[in-house]
Amino acid sequence: MKKILFTLLTLLYALTSFAQEKPTLLFYCGITMVKPIKEMAKIIEKKHNCIIQISQGGSEDLYDSLKYSQKGDLYLPGSDSYRKNNLKDGFLLDAQYIGYNQAVIFVQKGNPKQIKSLDDLTNKNNSVMLCDPNSGSIGRVTKLILTKYKGEDFFFKVYDNASQIGTDSRNINKAFIEKKIDVSINWRASASWSENANYIDTIDLNESLAPKKNLVINLLSFSQHKDIAKDFMQFAASQEGKAIMKKYGFL
Repeated sequence: MKKILFTLLTLLYALTSFAQEKPTLLFYCGITMVKPIKEMAKIIEKKHNCIIQISQGGSEDLYDSLKYSQKGDLYLPGSDSYRKNNLKDGFLLDAQYIGYNQAVIFVQKGNPKQIKSLDDLTNKNNSVMLCDPNSGSIGRVTKLILTKYKGEDFFFKVYDNASQIGTDSRNINKAFIEKKIDVSINWRASASWSENANYIDTIDLNESLAPKKNLVINLLSFSQHKDIAKDFMQFAASQEGKAIMKKYGFL
């Protein structure tokens, strides 16, 4: 009996040690891109016999987290502005473009409030929710759009009229599903997802106000598994990777 128990414990230890020896990568991913990145991660995990942990959240919050911890392998924010603005820190190395997203006006399905433009965000009869400009990428872009449209005063007027301020695009989508809001600004791609499509319609914004935002995966300087991380980046930029991005509404 003792011999059997010893054998089982030895086997368990061996399996545990094997699992621990698997390379584990940490991928900081903006909320809106999590779906396609998770699908790609499964492919890379199988190819390299590794584990890819995805930390999801607002792009600014994620950068603050990786900057503080100085741990992780890859970072994908909702806009390449996060790369441009933070290159000086020295944490972001190679980059790979994998597509783009664009901000649009979100309204309830069928647009029952007959919302037509950004001006409707100041209408007190409309329930408005926006993202915090200091948290998620869509918040930063929203601030730029509103300011470019009619100046800083208009930006403050819209945010003063908002009944809710969220931390990322996911909060906004959830509020539409629960029919708590009438209008917002969010990333176009998420409106096409199966869980959102029956609740949300979109209104395009002129590209001069809402330019396409490039999505760029960044290799982190403190990555312990740079070869695997670079392979993930190359796969994401390949035709197969782009097809996965397109499936989730990214162009």
